[in-house]
Order: sequence, then C-alpha cells, then structure tokens
Amino acid sequence: MIDYLDVVPLVRKFIDDLIDEKVYGSSFPSTPVLPAVLVRNMGGSDYTRLQLLARANDDITAMKLVIKAMNLLERYGANIVGLRVLWIEKETAPIASKDDDTGKFEAWCYMRMEHLEQ
Repeated sequence: MIDYLDVVPLVRKFIDDLIDEKVYGSSFPSTPVLPAVLVRNMGGSDYTRLQLLARANDDITAMKLVIKAMNLLERYGANIVGLRVLWIEKETAPIASKDDDTGKFEAWCYMRMEHLEQ
C-alpha cells in the first residue's frame, strides 16, 4: 500500500524554484509579499485538483503570474521532485477576480494532476 502524500509542498517548491515571485502553500500569510502565487489542494477523488491563485496590486500582473505558473506546471510538471506525475493540465482557464478582504487583484485556475507517490 502506498501512503498518501500532500503534494502542495512539493508543487510549491517546484514553482518557487522556477519563478522570481513569492510562492505560498495552502494559504496566504496575513501580510504576503506581492505579487505572489498560492498553491492549494482543492480535492479530487482518484486525482489531485490544485488551485493556483495569484495575487497582485493590479489585475494584469495577477493574470500574467497565474498563467506563468500554470504553463510551467503543464510543461515541466513531470519534473516535480518526490512525485511521479503522470499528467497535469488546466481544468479551467484563468479567471480574474478581486479579493473582498484585501482589495487586491487575483487570478486563479484549477489544475488536474494525476500522480503516484514515490
């Protein structure tokens, strides 16, 4: 039997190694460095659904950042250390929004990842 593995720290580190912007896992701190990307697990039954959420001071930067992270995962996700990624693709196109609590601009998307724990 293979033990369950939380993929968020592995995906967060992978993206963090490839981009200059700050990358957080699971939740933003109370005073995040912006622009930043958040990686969190949003469920899935026999796969993992990840949400990538970029937050910035303007809408264009947020959208560009989430697209950058999404493209990196689609292109190079098989290289995530600690996982055997079989497939990773976007489930939704990036969506722009604004966080009600902070007033900061956001863009987010869902990614579907099929993997095996190593």
